[in-house]
Amino acid sequence: MRFRHAVTIVAVLALASACTSSPESAPSTSTPAPTTSSVSTTSSSPSPTPTPTTSSSSTTSTSSSSPKPTPKPTPKPKPKPKPKPKPKPVNPLTGLAVSKNPVIAVKMDNTRAGMPQFGIADADVVYVEQVEGGLTRLITVFHTRLPAEVGAVRSMRSTDVQLLPSYGRPILVASGGAGAQMQRLYKSVLVDATQQSGGPGFWRSSFGDGTHNLHVNLRTVANAYPGKGKAQPMGFSFSTHDKRLVNARRTSLIDVTMLAGRIKFTYSGGKYRPYYFDTPYVDHDGRPVFTQNVLVQHVRDEPDGTVDSLGSASYLSHTVGKGKFTLYRDGRVINGTWLRPSVTSPTKYLDLKGKPVPFKPGKTWVLLAPQTSVINHG
Repeated sequence: MRFRHAVTIVAVLALASACTSSPESAPSTSTPAPTTSSVSTTSSSPSPTPTPTTSSSSTTSTSSSSPKPTPKPTPKPKPKPKPKPKPKPVNPLTGLAVSKNPVIAVKMDNTRAGMPQFGIADADVVYVEQVEGGLTRLITVFHTRLPAEVGAVRSMRSTDVQLLPSYGRPILVASGGAGAQMQRLYKSVLVDATQQSGGPGFWRSSFGDGTHNLHVNLRTVANAYPGKGKAQPMGFSFSTHDKRLVNARRTSLIDVTMLAGRIKFTYSGGKYRPYYFDTPYVDHDGRPVFTQNVLVQHVRDEPDGTVDSLGSASYLSHTVGKGKFTLYRDGRVINGTWLRPSVTSPTKYLDLKGKPVPFKPGKTWVLLAPQTSVINHG
């Protein structure tokens, strides 16, 4: 009995061992849930590697403990400064509206025999210069308006040839000149429109005697020289206001004696009225003559080698170099220094600190006052 039971147990264990080790004995309708060890040893095809839990946890922890930095806002580009508007061009002779007319300088008589002058009220700039015998003569410069009648026209001097190239290449109108004076003109940059050289537009007026009746039509002159006499800066700068005027000395009377010539100016209502001795300048058509600026430019004069029929020496007033000046505008007085390095250079007018002195927009009278002049204020 014990032997039979032992045999039976062995047989049962052998059968159980055979059933467990053979895959073919597993039922075909059900698949047991694999464990991790059975999948790795019995699966015929590789399975995907599971994501380790620790790695995922570590990534999450790192992400949450190190936040991304907040990006700095991009600065807006600064707006480019607007370019300053270019100043509008102005007439270099007056500081007012630009003119397309040429610049024409006319030598004009300045004696009682030649007064009242024709067209003088239209001149933009008037120069008073010393000539022979203690007399004075005018250089009237026209640009804004060109009158159809200007006179009495007289002869040129060496001062004109040195002074006028500061305007560039203006047209010079005169009756003519002595031989040496005309030679100076021929060698200069000026456009020769003198009657002596055959200039156009002249006639003898019924007003005045044979010495004081030569007149000229400046419109005819301009048409005869197209493209000539173009305006360019000649040294004047302009400003309606000037802070230097606040503390500048006041004056309402200017009295300048140049040997036998005397010019006075009275100030009223923002402008000056010129007088020849005690006679006010009046255009022949009845218009009074006014100017916004009076410039006394101190110069040195000397005989230029020419003498008139009476033996009186002609004088050259030097406008190249430097010297003192006094500008009268708005009833005030400003002193300074003028500077002109060469004949073809414009003239600079600087205050005592070396800064440009602006003229008041409008007309200007310039007295080229030699060293013998006497100047009084009132």
